[in-house]
Amino acid sequence: MTRNARGFSLVEIMVAITLLAVCLVGVAQVTFVMARRAYAVSSGQARNGILVQQVNQFAALPFDSLKGMVGTVTVNQPPMPYTRTVTVDSLSPTLVRVTIVVTPTSSVFKPDTLVLQRSKARPSAFGGP
Repeated sequence: MTRNARGFSLVEIMVAITLLAVCLVGVAQVTFVMARRAYAVSSGQARNGILVQQVNQFAALPFDSLKGMVGTVTVNQPPMPYTRTVTVDSLSPTLVRVTIVVTPTSSVFKPDTLVLQRSKARPSAFGGP
């Protein structure tokens, strides 16, 4: 066999395929890590949105209807299913403490606890509502 033959030998092709495989495995690992981080960030934003929604909901409720919200509610809708537990403690006749525990069903996130103190509105000095 002459050495003047053009083309690649089998050994050269195997080395090239091995190098390509090592590079592709590295790219796959980086892609997997970035996908996992993107999921965590998007779920974190969903969690923050749920917490803001809960604060706004309980801040807008009339004082006398807060005690009717006590209990546990499970929400199974995307983007993040969760369980909400509400307790209302009466600190005085005109002051209550509302504790909201939001527990995501995914074990990736820890439960969050929100504590609000709400007071009963006083009558206006100007005769209005």
